[in-house]
Amino acid sequence: MLATNTNFDAKHDLAYRSPLYLVHFDEETTDYVNHEPGSADNTCKRYLQSISGLSRSITPESGSSSIGGMTVTLLDYDNEITALLATDTYNFHRRKVTIKAGYKGNDEADLLKICTGWITGMSLSGDGLSYKFSITDPQKWMQRKIFRTSDVTPVTLQGNPINILLAVLMSTGTPGTNGTHDYLAEVNSLGLSSDFINVTEIEAVRDAWFPGNSHYMKITVSERIVAKEWIETEILQPLNCYPAIDGQGKYSIKPCKPPLAGYTRVQSFTDDNTISLPSWDANLSALVNDLEIHYDHDGDDYLTQEIYADTTSINNRGPGNKTLTIKSKGLHTTISGISLNTFTADVIARRKASIFNRFAAPPLKIGITSFFDHWLTEVGDIVPVTSSYLPDIEAGTRGLSAARMEVSNITPNWDKGTVKTTLLNTGYAKNIYATVSPSMTVTVGTSGTQFTVSAADAAKYANFTNPEVKMYDAGMRAQGSHVTLLTVNATTGVITCDDIGSTPAAGWKVTFADYDDGTDEQKNYGYISDSGGKLGTDDDAEHLVIP
Repeated sequence: MLATNTNFDAKHDLAYRSPLYLVHFDEETTDYVNHEPGSADNTCKRYLQSISGLSRSITPESGSSSIGGMTVTLLDYDNEITALLATDTYNFHRRKVTIKAGYKGNDEADLLKICTGWITGMSLSGDGLSYKFSITDPQKWMQRKIFRTSDVTPVTLQGNPINILLAVLMSTGTPGTNGTHDYLAEVNSLGLSSDFINVTEIEAVRDAWFPGNSHYMKITVSERIVAKEWIETEILQPLNCYPAIDGQGKYSIKPCKPPLAGYTRVQSFTDDNTISLPSWDANLSALVNDLEIHYDHDGDDYLTQEIYADTTSINNRGPGNKTLTIKSKGLHTTISGISLNTFTADVIARRKASIFNRFAAPPLKIGITSFFDHWLTEVGDIVPVTSSYLPDIEAGTRGLSAARMEVSNITPNWDKGTVKTTLLNTGYAKNIYATVSPSMTVTVGTSGTQFTVSAADAAKYANFTNPEVKMYDAGMRAQGSHVTLLTVNATTGVITCDDIGSTPAAGWKVTFADYDDGTDEQKNYGYISDSGGKLGTDDDAEHLVIP
């Protein structure tokens, strides 16, 4: 979610509002506007005739997103734009461009930075009086092929998949030149700088959702391949993530995940801040109830194939339009004699659950039009939607209340100063969750049936009756599933359990395992905590399915 400010909000709250746009070319001291802002950073000229495009969309189940693009039309008054283009050896090809938006009367400091992109096309308008600039987001660079010598010498990458992703994005061929993730040969990567990549955000996703070796991959590549295709197919889709471009024009990733209190800022969509009636679509074509996951690639073929079907969905709805197929060359049950079967099975089980939980009953799709203040919401955000006009088809009544929806597409109307947002039902409950699968860290391992954690960690589990947990070593490799905690001493931190199979060492992690909800399949659950981080009892804890 983008940040707003009080001056922007004040202009938005006026009955009369006229959109203001500013186009800045990197390294230039003249900006182009439709209305001049107050306290402008540079000289402003009202040569901006129109802006169009910039629709952004995601396809969560395939781990992909569209390449955003827009067209800016500038009047070539007295040949000034022609003269400007002549000052650059490359005539502004690949020049960085920043677009800001606000309302007439705003100072430039109060404008919102809507997008940052790079010039990828130029043409004259039909009357020959204006230039049209095509501006594209950083994913344009990812249409370049990587592993450019792998047809001669196969390339093997292994480790945490998010680290592999960053290395492919940022390596220059001179290790360390472009940061800690710069260690691959130049021919195997894109060599993008941090001007294009939100490294901090990607690392935060890694540390929060895929820490250490918890999601270990080994990938051998034997052909040149388009970077965007490879990243989305081999890294993001198996991990249940997708790409995102922020308002600074930087590439990042987002996991399909529940909203977390204190972590996720969101806007609400209500009758009061939407324009006209929202659209409603049962979205039946999005049905997915057959899934194939292929892994254990030996260099020629996938040795293991898992086929899943949601029989309840098939019996009641019939088959979906097509079977969703996920092929991962990076996931293996063994690597160099090391067994990864437990960890790989866990990854695949979560991926299957995330698909069927979301798409075995097609996710409702709605469209809402709002003013620019709701352009703060970004693709991938999970937002509450309340509408007296939309039907609650499950309850058989008219009206949705704080339904959790995921933003899948944003399309601006530059002339009117509005934005149309397409949202998909997430399947999450209305709560924002404070703690998901809280973890403990082993300080002392006594035996396969006893270990010690800190008193604070023990308190997280003290109110639950014989919870099942998963055990991970310090490298986040799964060591035990469905381990039942028999006693938890919140004072000493001593915990007894059924047999793990080995004595845990200091640094091992403990997290909630599957919670049996009484249905045919078990699901991963998280629990809401109070402000002190202590879990409530099982009766008053909120349950949350984790994809």
